[in-house]
Amino acid sequence: MSRIERIGIALGAVTLVTSSAIALAAWQWPQPVPEKPSPTPTTAARPATMQATTEPGRATYVDTLSPQAGAANLTKLPRELAGKSGYEHAIVVRCPTNQANDKVRSVNYLVRGRYLDFSATVHPYYEVEKDARTYVYALAGVKERDGTLTQRTRGTQFEATMTRAASLAAEVEGAEELTIQVRCEAPEGVVVLAAAQVTPAA
Repeated sequence: MSRIERIGIALGAVTLVTSSAIALAAWQWPQPVPEKPSPTPTTAARPATMQATTEPGRATYVDTLSPQAGAANLTKLPRELAGKSGYEHAIVVRCPTNQANDKVRSVNYLVRGRYLDFSATVHPYYEVEKDARTYVYALAGVKERDGTLTQRTRGTQFEATMTRAASLAAEVEGAEELTIQVRCEAPEGVVVLAAAQVTPAA
């Protein structure tokens, strides 16, 4: 074997040993563990409180509120209407006697700015004069800077009769009080406000 051949074999052996050593070191050296990607947020992962804020508030029936004033002007549904569908949450206001000192009957509720609007369907009921007309007003008591309350008419309903019910709606946002006033052409009747409700503020 020639000298050149011996040198070539020796170099090959050295290269093999070096490669093996590098491979062994690389195998033994700890490799970094790849981080798991963060899961993509979904709506199901949102806190329950966040979801709840998007749900609209439920309306509050006025018959579940305690009057601040004028409770004596409230009465029960007439016997002919009791138990009928649509009158489950009605408030019933007595008609005034139409004497000089009794032209209007009112019922007042303390709302303290908790509601946005008021709505009801007006159904007058008269025992004698069936065609008598009714007038209903919704007033908001707004607190002024000096602490006094100013009554402002926010909704009106004119000339409802027993055969022609009418809708009443009023904005009460920011109001301290809600007052419902009724006027009647005939004194021997009542004013039924069916489904009278206020919508809570967010």
